[in-house]
Amino acid sequence: MTELPYERTLIAVGAVPATERAVKLTIDYARERHVFGKPLLELQNTRFVLASAKTRATVARAFVDRCIEMMVDGTMDAATASMAKLWTTETQCEVIDDCLQLFGGYGYMLEYPIAQMYADARVQRIYGGANEIMKELIARTL
Repeated sequence: MTELPYERTLIAVGAVPATERAVKLTIDYARERHVFGKPLLELQNTRFVLASAKTRATVARAFVDRCIEMMVDGTMDAATASMAKLWTTETQCEVIDDCLQLFGGYGYMLEYPIAQMYADARVQRIYGGANEIMKELIARTL
């Protein structure tokens, strides 16, 4: 039980690069994929979805960097570790889902990395304590 904050922080640490990778893969795809005679990235909705995804990935990175500092200096507490796991894994799943949508039907084919990332991301919200448990642990500190 004493190692749960460490485990939850590690899960958060893993969620961030997966989120960032999904954004990068989708930006690259949107530059190459043409719809209506122009790159998918030139469509306003695509740019807005990716702007939001990149922002969320950047915020997750900043939070996790701070959590790593807390682990190193010994100030990490169970509630903050729970928040890190909750926030980053929810963000990972939501961002990857948004990115997969931009791939259209290709996003659901396992030949595309985004499809495998989508399948892999789902368990992040379960192991290390389900995210519903994270909410309860956080709520106990209110």
